[in-house]
Amino acid sequence: MLILAAFTSLVAVATAVQNPHGRAASFRKPANGLRKRELPAALTEHQYLNNKTEKFQVNGTHFPQVPFDIGESYAGLLSNKPHGESSLFFWFFPSTNPAAEKEITIWLNGGPGCSSLDGLLQENGPFLWQSGVYEPVRNPYSWTKLTNIVYIDQPASTGFSPGPSTVENEIDVSNQFNDFWERFIKTFSMEGYKIYLTGESYAGQYIPYLADGMLNRNDTTHFNLKGIQINDPSINDDDVMIYAPAVAALNHYSSVFALNDTFMTEINHRADKCGYTKFLDTALTYPPPKNFPTAPDPNKPGCDVWDEIVKAAIYVNPCFNMYHLTDFCPFLWDEMGFPSLAGGPNNYFNSTAVQAALNIPPTNYAVCGPRIFNDGDNSVPSALGPLPSVIERTNNVLIGHGWYDYLLFANGTLATIQNMTWNGAQGFQRPPDGPLFVPYTTALDDIANGAGSTPWTADSGGGILGTAHTERGLTFSSVYTAGHEIPQYTPGAAYRQLEFLLGRIKNLQQTGSFTTL
Repeated sequence: MLILAAFTSLVAVATAVQNPHGRAASFRKPANGLRKRELPAALTEHQYLNNKTEKFQVNGTHFPQVPFDIGESYAGLLSNKPHGESSLFFWFFPSTNPAAEKEITIWLNGGPGCSSLDGLLQENGPFLWQSGVYEPVRNPYSWTKLTNIVYIDQPASTGFSPGPSTVENEIDVSNQFNDFWERFIKTFSMEGYKIYLTGESYAGQYIPYLADGMLNRNDTTHFNLKGIQINDPSINDDDVMIYAPAVAALNHYSSVFALNDTFMTEINHRADKCGYTKFLDTALTYPPPKNFPTAPDPNKPGCDVWDEIVKAAIYVNPCFNMYHLTDFCPFLWDEMGFPSLAGGPNNYFNSTAVQAALNIPPTNYAVCGPRIFNDGDNSVPSALGPLPSVIERTNNVLIGHGWYDYLLFANGTLATIQNMTWNGAQGFQRPPDGPLFVPYTTALDDIANGAGSTPWTADSGGGILGTAHTERGLTFSSVYTAGHEIPQYTPGAAYRQLEFLLGRIKNLQQTGSFTTL
């Protein structure tokens, strides 16, 4: 189930030569090589500044290399003891939305061992610095417009959170995180606040276990959990999530892959022979079959179909990006310091000035760091463990999925859901094919009519952008053009999904405007 680790030596090569987080429009550098910093806006009242939080305050008006005020925020380290032996890093951004007054949303990246600052800087934070872009820009779809949000590097040894990592399983992860979390709530006087857990990729393993740990504490003062959202999540074994759906996805996007007829015939023959085709046809029925099939073993000879497809795709397109199928050459340099040929001149969070601004001692930052579980995560996949119980106890779980993700597949997630029992029944009883509606915006009208500004920052599409379906407290929402990171590739769809999780809209078919933009 490791998402950061390569599945084969082939994938190790593939991920080493690309930016796994896609591309963004480039800025044109001003002629004089300089960009004028905006004058700071009038200072607003700092909602959370007091004697306890003062040492964590971040100077948003003069944050390094950001030419505008990023607003009120707090960052630093809080202990994860007694279950841990270290501390966890957080960066907290209060919202000015009145509806967010008594709630806090947590964002986690996955890996395991990948920093949540990736989500902040390149997905849903108040300022963005995406691949190939000259400098940071304001994020018109920042989640801070909806909710108070905190980005946390966890477990220890991830991002800015110092080691050692002492976790052997997800119970350890949950215990250490929740020891930290109780301190966070007390520090910022958030007792009784509604809590929402959100994240992507391997956070699909983290978050259900964290949620289960919160609910088991029976303490709504510090752990008042009200819902979770996991995007493109690792919730089951690789045979279901990766291998079984691989050929079907290849066939659906055959024009993108452009592989020759000989290969397509052979790989489909393998899918049939190994049992993948029959498995998917049986698993993806609504309601699910009484005798649910077992996924084929990808270790049998000729059944490593995903590996073979990725290898063939790289021969045709050396810049093949499994995290977003429609990417192409050239590689864009990346400010997060991803290990790619595009390499970038900087690793933003490894800057001494940035680290000082975030109230942490100098350290060697890497967006994805060392091994977290020395002997691998020995916990059962979350869908086979705590996830059904979390659905039953919150009745507010959203699983999002991008169709352009060629690492974790939407059909793998759906096959997992159909084999999962919650709230008195197994799987979805009806096909999950309702529409996901994302509001149109004035900025989108301007761009479509040739009146938009350059560079584009209002990069959200509008209309029917995917599917959405809810049964018995579980929502599955797919996004047609998103890759592995939904907020990065389709920010409007991600924003809409969050509105639903927070209860700001009744359903994902609802028309009308965004509740706040």
